Amino acid sequence: MMQQVLNFLFGGLAIGVLTFVITWYWRKKDKRREKEKEQEDTQKYENLIEEIRKVQPKDATPELKEEVRSFGEIITNPKTAEEYLIKAYAAQIKGDFEAAIGYYEKVIAIKPYNAYAYKNMGDAYSGSDGQYEKAIECYNEALKYKPDYADAYYNMGNVYRTWNEQYEKAIEYYEKAIELKPDLADAYNNMGLAYHDWDGQYEKAIECYKKVIELEPDAADAYYNMGNAYVVWNEQYEKAIECYKKAIELEPDYADAYFNIGISYKNWGEQYDKAIECYKKVIELEPDAADAYYDMGMAYEGKGGYEQAIEFYQKAAQLGNEKAKQWLKERGWSW
Repeated sequence: MMQQVLNFLFGGLAIGVLTFVITWYWRKKDKRREKEKEQEDTQKYENLIEEIRKVQPKDATPELKEEVRSFGEIITNPKTAEEYLIKAYAAQIKGDFEAAIGYYEKVIAIKPYNAYAYKNMGDAYSGSDGQYEKAIECYNEALKYKPDYADAYYNMGNVYRTWNEQYEKAIEYYEKAIELKPDLADAYNNMGLAYHDWDGQYEKAIECYKKVIELEPDAADAYYNMGNAYVVWNEQYEKAIECYKKAIELEPDYADAYFNIGISYKNWGEQYDKAIECYKKVIELEPDAADAYYDMGMAYEGKGGYEQAIEFYQKAAQLGNEKAKQWLKERGWSW
């Protein structure tokens, strides 16, 4: 009997010890998993901070936008400069510039010498109903703390190019950005646009676009902009068409390039049939492209197809093209 009691007690003790050991093991494993998860999240957080410091909000990839959005939703009560930075970036990529500015101000309150926050706040002011003076102030603050900040010079150039068309100043800042960052293709591209619009310095503009293509051979916009320069520079339509076609080769849905090829064919030896094919492609890509309908009407009118011309003028007018409305009104046609 005694033996049975002892066996029972020891058996129960063994089960208890085993249960304790198993419970302890799993608890320790769970804590280790929690610690590993915490370390993993911390690493992701640090990587995200590093990434958003490298990439301007306007250039963020879909993957980066999603990661920022996800972290931004998790951070409900930001306290650190980094947390406010993520919230600001998330607001900026959504186009909520007012909220972004508020968050960047919080970053600066915690870290007053944060050049990155000043630069991005300048971007937000620039995007917020064109508050260009405030944007310039922010960029100057960024440059005070980081004099070699190429992106701040570049964005300042963009503001001056847009704000009262101060092309000379814009070019000055683009050149400074390029001096600091020689492979900054966007600065060359926008400097080309500034030269194009500043007293028609088309040759200089084309040199800038060529530099973009040298740095980024797949830059469809550079080919498109170069085509535009050739059109207005002594009506070099053949060269312009070559550029537009290259842009389309790189970006098959480039409706503006098709449209400008159409204009070039229409004006270059009255090649109306080729122009019409281009306008049809524009409409295929953008069914509400009023200007394409209007220009197609002009092409049909040019080749004597008045009934078809009226049809396309009416469609253009229905979509809001004022020139088409005027043309129809003068001839007593409704739309």
